[in-house]
Formats: sequence, structure tokens, C-alpha cells
Amino acid sequence: MEHNEEIRKAAEIIKNSNNVVVFTGAGASTESGIPDFRSPGGLWSKYDPDVYASYFLFLKDPKPFWTMHLEVSEMCLNAEPNPAHYAIVDLEKMGKLKVIITQNVDMLHQKAGSGSINNVPIFELHGAFGDLYCMKCRKTYVHDDIKNLLSDESQVVPHCECGGVIKPTAVLFGEQLPLGVIDGAFNACNNCDCLIMIGTSLVVSPANRVPFVAKNSGAKVIFVNKDDSSLEYMMDVFLKGLCGEILPQIIEHL
Repeated sequence: MEHNEEIRKAAEIIKNSNNVVVFTGAGASTESGIPDFRSPGGLWSKYDPDVYASYFLFLKDPKPFWTMHLEVSEMCLNAEPNPAHYAIVDLEKMGKLKVIITQNVDMLHQKAGSGSINNVPIFELHGAFGDLYCMKCRKTYVHDDIKNLLSDESQVVPHCECGGVIKPTAVLFGEQLPLGVIDGAFNACNNCDCLIMIGTSLVVSPANRVPFVAKNSGAKVIFVNKDDSSLEYMMDVFLKGLCGEILPQIIEHL
């Protein structure tokens, strides 16, 4: 479907904005081969989140989580950024983009080059698969360290040299969201003049408050999503379709 008028309008909003915030959900990464966890065929159809992604069960026995996480990590490592991610990088090159907020743990924004041009901060609301820490001594690790910590192929749970269990910063169900990240994200929305929301269902709290915070602060809101949303009424521009097709078109108009 053609969106010529909406794309032109979105480009005009961005052109007249000086403080753009981008907010991405799972839909920004599905075109990179990372399925939405909640969709048919997604991760939750294979792993019961109440078992494999429960923070309280992780504290008792981290093995189920790590069984799932090693598969997620492999998927994220093999995934490549898609045109939507590179369009966001282009916004940073233009000097328009000031902050990225993401619900995704795949670190594809960094892989595409976001944050490396104008030091745009990336607030990962749900953590990241490749950033890890020891729950006992708080020593930090990156994903490449994990293989060295697994002494044999039968071992699933990596342990720190202090003996503590290692956990990625990816947030589990029942676990508190990182306060500094949440505060930074909402402060960015309070100060932006344009919010671009990409591929999010807006059903998870507190992330679903993001457009309201931006709108109440006077920002224009652009929403790109493959599905309809009950919040379309509050968007200045709604573009229904694939993020990797629509965002590059907006960049072309700029």
C-alpha cells in the first residue's frame, strides 16, 4: 500500500524537529529474523515463560533459563540489522536523533552503528542479551566470555570465578526494570519534540506509557507498525507496514 502523503508528512515533522527520540519494539527486529516472542512460532510457543523466563524460578534454578538463553543468544548473534536499523543510524548522522529507547534485547541498534556517531544514548528497557553480570560480586561480562566459563559441553549455567551465577541484564518476568534506564527514557520523552515509534504492540507496561509522556509534553508522534493499534487516535502520523520498507522512504524524503 502506498503511503506517499503520510511519508511526506512524517518527513516534514522530522525536518522541523531538533530533538527526535526513537522507540523500538519487537517489530523493528522481526525483519532481521528475530521472531516476536508472543507471536505464533515465537519463543513463548516453545518455552513457557512462566518457567523459563521467571526471575523467581531463576533464583532457585537458573538452568531452564540458560537453556533458553543460549538459543536466544545464538539467534541474536546470527541476526543482522535490517534497513529500519540503518535508517535510524541515518537520523543520528543528520543530528536529529538524540535518544534511542528499545524494548529489544538483541543489540541490533549497536550492531548497525547507532550510538557510535554522535554518542546517542540507547536505553534498553528490558536489558541486553550480551551484557551480563555476576549476581554475587557484580563483576560484568560480555557474551564472548561465556564459552570460556562453561568447562564442558554438558554445563549450561556459567559461574563467575567467585562462584556466583552469571545472569544477562535481560529482564525476566517478576524482575524490577532498571530504574536509571526507565528514568532516562521518560526524561528523554519529556524533552523531545518528535517521537518515532517503530514496531511495538504497546501492551507492555511501563513502555506503553512512552507515547503519552511525549504527547503530553507537546511532541509530535509518528508510529510505524505492521498491525493496527488502539492508540492510532493519538498519533500525528500512522504508517501501517514493514518498518524496513517505510523508514528508508522517510529518510529519502529528508
